[in-house]
Amino acid sequence: MSGFNEVQFKAGTCLFKAGEPADKLYILKEGFVSLLDAVSLKPFARLHQGESFGEQAVLAGGVRSATAMADGDVVCLEITALGLRQMLQKESSILTPVFEALLLQLYMHNALRQVP
Repeated sequence: MSGFNEVQFKAGTCLFKAGEPADKLYILKEGFVSLLDAVSLKPFARLHQGESFGEQAVLAGGVRSATAMADGDVVCLEITALGLRQMLQKESSILTPVFEALLLQLYMHNALRQVP
């Protein structure tokens, strides 16, 4: 995928922490990633191959709402917020708002996963 870089993380590596600026979007290619609650650091979701995370990277003023931890060795496709915006600008003008709406829906879905 143009604009995406393949990155590898060893088991136990923190991909990002809650509260950090969100500057990258990830698609999980191999392995598992656990999302941890910002306060308790308890896992609330385990992501599998094909799932995306870090969607706040393309939403204005994005800040990480959870911590992402490699649950075993992991391979992801990674794109920066700037790279994603540049890729979207090359496409149809309708694609950007549709993509942003999908990312907002993913953000809301992930937020609901955190409710006890």
